[in-house]
Amino acid sequence: MSLITFDDKVDSNLNPNPAINKVVADDMNQLKNGVNYFYDSQGFIIYSDTIDTEESPQVLPLGIDTNITIVDPSPNRGQSPIELGSGNLWVGNKITPMAIGDAYIIRIDFKAKIDSANGYFDLKIDINGAIGDIFQKVFTFPKGRLLEEGFSTTSLIYTLDTFIANGGNIQIKPNAEMFIYDKAITIHRVYKGR
Repeated sequence: MSLITFDDKVDSNLNPNPAINKVVADDMNQLKNGVNYFYDSQGFIIYSDTIDTEESPQVLPLGIDTNITIVDPSPNRGQSPIELGSGNLWVGNKITPMAIGDAYIIRIDFKAKIDSANGYFDLKIDINGAIGDIFQKVFTFPKGRLLEEGFSTTSLIYTLDTFIANGGNIQIKPNAEMFIYDKAITIHRVYKGR
């Protein structure tokens, strides 16, 4: 998609040639195509895990970066980017961006418990290669040992070659054994790279 290229219009009372303000079919088509391009390339998909529950959570071991899993055979695709078609933004438990230069808002939600009175964990998005982590945040469990906490975080990320090649793993490294469930990720494409 290219930028709109029709001639600049001039206020008619300042222009002795009123034809310069004439709008032709190509002008309108460029506007229509530009707006459609914008709307077709943006949107989001919500993936909600159907496997791990409070009674049977994903167990994350002490001191190890562990990929969180989100298995959703029927994600909420009601607002997915039209340009994506039937594709996905989360494949094989990885964020799988569409194109180089894209920008995404990523929201990660889950509930968890930790086997420590002073529990905490690092959450990161790892794209491997020389880049490694593109997002990192530390969370604590203020309620205490083995008491449920709800967590939610949102981040704006962009994609370049390494992210396209490797995808993005969401990893958690806890300071004690951690139990995670009711997981969801919303991946919202907000800008299409050019």
